[in-house]
Amino acid sequence: MTGGRSIAQSLPVQGRVLELLADLVRFPSVNPTGSEQQVADYIAGVMEAAGCEVELQEIEPGRPNVFATLKGTGGGRTVILNTHMDVVPAGEGWKSDPFEMRLEEDRVYGRGVMDAKGPLAAMMAAVEAIAASGMKLPGDIILAAVVDEEAASLGARGLPEHIQGDLAVIGEATNGNLAIAHRGSIRPILVADGVSAHSSTPHLGVNAVILMVNALLALDTFAKKTLVSRLHPLTGQSTLSVTVMKGGVKESMIPESCEALIDRRLIPGEDEAEAIREIEQVLADVPGLNGRVHIDRLLPTTGGASEISSDHPMVGLASRAIEEVYGCKPELVGLTANCDMSHFMNRGIPSVIYGPGDFAMAHKVDE
Repeated sequence: MTGGRSIAQSLPVQGRVLELLADLVRFPSVNPTGSEQQVADYIAGVMEAAGCEVELQEIEPGRPNVFATLKGTGGGRTVILNTHMDVVPAGEGWKSDPFEMRLEEDRVYGRGVMDAKGPLAAMMAAVEAIAASGMKLPGDIILAAVVDEEAASLGARGLPEHIQGDLAVIGEATNGNLAIAHRGSIRPILVADGVSAHSSTPHLGVNAVILMVNALLALDTFAKKTLVSRLHPLTGQSTLSVTVMKGGVKESMIPESCEALIDRRLIPGEDEAEAIREIEQVLADVPGLNGRVHIDRLLPTTGGASEISSDHPMVGLASRAIEEVYGCKPELVGLTANCDMSHFMNRGIPSVIYGPGDFAMAHKVDE
């Protein structure tokens, strides 16, 4: 299918959202194996046909951000509608093709229908409908479809300086509520440096796996005694989990090296650099490690945590807009996972998170 102003005029907005979503799902923009190029080109074509000024910004080869601006008359506030084009791998066990949207009663299924091509389709249809209405708003509307949110947020981190706004709406599933906070993450990779030896003479070596186990037990104690008390009213508590561990090469060798991946979830108010220092201090305090276990590197993530005050005028504006359409005031909530809101807030752009779907379905089979 192709999109344009005539289609937007001939379909109800809800039908247009489903049409756009069906098209978007067909593009296998899987991170990290796929590319967002095809879906970016599709969005650019639809938005140009709607009357927007369109710009593509290549973040990596074959991975462009798309910025589509519906110009206002001037002097009004600029609203940025942001979400991402990449999706996670489909996995096995789907009841139907994950890259062919399935409509069943009042639900749609497919990889990305909720995270986050559903929000993207809704934003595209909204811009189309405003353009087709002939109404001239005082401010601009910028649709910002970005790459790589499911890995390191290269797209949101690389926003050009001229993309500025008075409010950003980040498209993620909030189940009809308005999210004003989200958790962040860091993923340090620990390395234990041991000494290899024959397993029949273990006293001649230093077992890197044992070193790592002692380090991880200390970090687990830190999480259960210290992090458990760090609570945010909307996003929950700080956490630290060991998610991957690798060590040893041969059944008859004392392992000289071991790696472990730590998933550290940050709540708003926690600093990424300070969280790293805390882990380093825990390791330094473990008897017998003697500096043999250290943070070797950091795995890229979407980024840190962020929040906007519930008293901010933009939160009230977004809340009233939702209430006007749906007849009830949305609950103010937080996300337990990362999203690109932090990168807009870091640029001084007040941001909220809103979109269709239940976040509990994120990254699951039969999304």
